[in-house]
Amino acid sequence: MIRTAIPLLAIAFAIGSNASAAPAFTPLPKVASALPVEPARSALRKFFDALGDDDVHDDHYDWNDYRDATSRKDRIRDWQRMQIDTQKDYWRQQKDMQKQAIKAQRGW
Repeated sequence: MIRTAIPLLAIAFAIGSNASAAPAFTPLPKVASALPVEPARSALRKFFDALGDDDVHDDHYDWNDYRDATSRKDRIRDWQRMQIDTQKDYWRQQKDMQKQAIKAQRGW
């Protein structure tokens, strides 16, 4: 009974979704494209600044300047270096945690 109900439901949903003539997305009017685009993080940053969160990195880092000043090859190289550094930091932390666990186990 369940085996026959599932295909019938799938067919019903497929037919029902094609029957709709309304588009899923409507294009925005041309007026909206003239508005200045501001990243969402900056609006949220202003909100959290009131709570005492000072995000120094975002204040001093400008992606557009970095993108315009470097080639794509250099940006990929920098990204790969950051990934390798992050991986090294992770393994260093794991090693230090293991050392601390051994010391705690031995009572040092």
